[in-house]
Amino acid sequence: MIESRVESLNFIGGEWVSAESGETLEIMNPANPSEVLGTTPNSGAGEIRQAVDAAAAALPEWRALPPAERGAVLMRAADIIEERGEELARLMAREVGKPMTESRMEVPRAAAIFRYYGSEGWRMPGMMPPSTRPGVQVSSVREPLGVVALITPWNFPLAIPAWKLAPALICGNTVVIKPATQAALNAAALIRALEDAGLPAGVVNLVSGPGGTAGDALVTDPRVRGISFTGSTAVGLSIQERAVGKKVQLEMGGKNPYVVMEDADLKDAAAKVAYGAFGYAGQKCTASSRAIVVEEVYEEFIRELLEAAGSYKPVDPLEEEGTVGPVVDEKQYESILEAIETAKREGRGVLDGGATGSKDDGYYISPVIVADVDNRSTTAQEEIFGPVLAVIKAQDFDHAVELANDTRYGLTAGIATRSLRYASEFTARSESGLVNVNLPTAGLEFQVPFGGNKASGVGGREQGPAALDFYSSWKTVSVLPL
Repeated sequence: MIESRVESLNFIGGEWVSAESGETLEIMNPANPSEVLGTTPNSGAGEIRQAVDAAAAALPEWRALPPAERGAVLMRAADIIEERGEELARLMAREVGKPMTESRMEVPRAAAIFRYYGSEGWRMPGMMPPSTRPGVQVSSVREPLGVVALITPWNFPLAIPAWKLAPALICGNTVVIKPATQAALNAAALIRALEDAGLPAGVVNLVSGPGGTAGDALVTDPRVRGISFTGSTAVGLSIQERAVGKKVQLEMGGKNPYVVMEDADLKDAAAKVAYGAFGYAGQKCTASSRAIVVEEVYEEFIRELLEAAGSYKPVDPLEEEGTVGPVVDEKQYESILEAIETAKREGRGVLDGGATGSKDDGYYISPVIVADVDNRSTTAQEEIFGPVLAVIKAQDFDHAVELANDTRYGLTAGIATRSLRYASEFTARSESGLVNVNLPTAGLEFQVPFGGNKASGVGGREQGPAALDFYSSWKTVSVLPL
């Protein structure tokens, strides 16, 4: 069990090292803010330069290694992650407040992602189409980008680093990863699994530090050829502006709609909306944050939703049956409470949620449902990243689709209906990159492309075979044998 204080370090060139300054950042337990779980280095530009140096030095040997051998390392890492499953789940629950029910699902997901991309080492698809020129042989093969930078968030502290690291490594890249400081202990635990799996020194380098110093240095280093970022839209777009000449992949915010039609199973729809809106305290970019309900069943759906939401009570994340833990830190806590006050002014509050007590006892926030919300209001347009659901009335199907698309975001969307026509039309007309019919907006599978449109996503898709396209470049070779 990992219950004692953890002193995390950077991992550069195969060595666990402190920041040059010796400065550290404390990581607090969001369920008990007075408890220091551990520390992580407060790194800056100097550590980033060292990490990029190490990654650049390791690149020639790693890219020359047969893909199957690279895949074997990822396979061993998957085994190690699974062996340490309970330990990693408890660390996740303590560091970021994710309930054990979800933490125990995320750990094997991270292992499965390494195993999935590890298997690509035995097939790594290329192309050999027939040439239109007599006697000419044409082929296209994948090559790694080089040194890539991964900037990861705190809300999926194992899964998101895994789904960036695994495809980057199988394609032959070397990596510098900068995790969110709130999840630095989880990131270090994941890197230890790769180290113990036999990953060569310098292939993956971990640097912990604030985005404004370490992150900026990583984005602007000219030796970094690709950047994959998950986080807020504002930060993502600022990275795009500064990452001149680099391949960039940005997975950003969402304000995800869930349309409920008059023919839906309302109890089932309410359960799925509540899960998407309130599970893990709404701290998912794929959370259902707008329920768009046709007026014919609006009031009945509200009643079902209130009942479904009643099971989402904040509890200590280490409790076995909990579904909602604390939000990640004081900054997030204060931001969500401010958004709740705005929401209550902008709509008809039907569930009096919010802070459950003193923040000194944990950053716990009960779910809030706000009905009769105008779709152009702040509550309906701005990402809150907390357990707040806006319920919006639509006149009919066409109006519901219009409202669903009326946002600058386009990550994921859902619809509850028994109608094949509604389902197929919504799928075709939705402006989101991910569409779900009678399924939650959260909880997507890793073997298919993941990503959004508009202000939710820029660059290639993550996960599935699409990730290989981002982390590699094509080289086409034409040969005329003489």
